[in-house]
Amino acid sequence: MPKVGRPLKGQTPKNISLQLRINEKTAYQLKECANSLHISRTEVIEKGVETVYNEVVKKE
Repeated sequence: MPKVGRPLKGQTPKNISLQLRINEKTAYQLKECANSLHISRTEVIEKGVETVYNEVVKKE
């Protein structure tokens, strides 16, 4: 039986949902970054987390 459902966009499934509250300035910045880079807001957040994570790991 063939697989049904939406195909994956990346290499790994995104099976964790996260809800957050941000102020208008941050929402605007997030939207502008996504539009400028032609990627989703989720991808902008993922890149930001990866950047901060890499900085933290370097310090240890």
